[in-house]
Amino acid sequence: MDFGEQRLPLPVGSPHPIRHHRRIFRGGPGLERTVLSLGGMIAAAIGALLTALPNEISAGLDGSTYRVGEVRLDSRGSGVYSGPAGALVLAEDSGGALAGASTHLEGQHMVGNCRIAVGGRSERCWFRLGSRTLTAEDRLQNGGWDRLYDDGGSIRIALTGGRPVPVPFPVGR
Repeated sequence: MDFGEQRLPLPVGSPHPIRHHRRIFRGGPGLERTVLSLGGMIAAAIGALLTALPNEISAGLDGSTYRVGEVRLDSRGSGVYSGPAGALVLAEDSGGALAGASTHLEGQHMVGNCRIAVGGRSERCWFRLGSRTLTAEDRLQNGGWDRLYDDGGSIRIALTGGRPVPVPFPVGR
């Protein structure tokens, strides 16, 4: 039995129903395209906005522990914090707070340095990851640092513990 080309002649005025495609909108074809185009543009704009929002990680100093993300560095005294993931030194001077860190990221040695300006509203950082150097500018807003890297990347660092602390790790990179 061959079903390849079967044609059934239907007489004019056939009792068989004819299916009509229904329009999504009752307006004319121009209105329909306009509404669908506007809906698509709004969805694209919302998607772009959500993509542009920086990721978030937490950091803070609570008691004898410095935390950044899931990494915990325990106090060794005199502003020194260390753990299996790396080491951090915190110091304060008349110019604000200063921190230096050392760890391994993506199989490369990393050193970082951050200085919080007097008043604690901003922080400048530089990082050396392998042979690459990266800088960042942090602004304190709504309980966290909004970090912008010199290569255009950004991240939100939510501060825990109630006070600004330096974050000399290139989080989000």
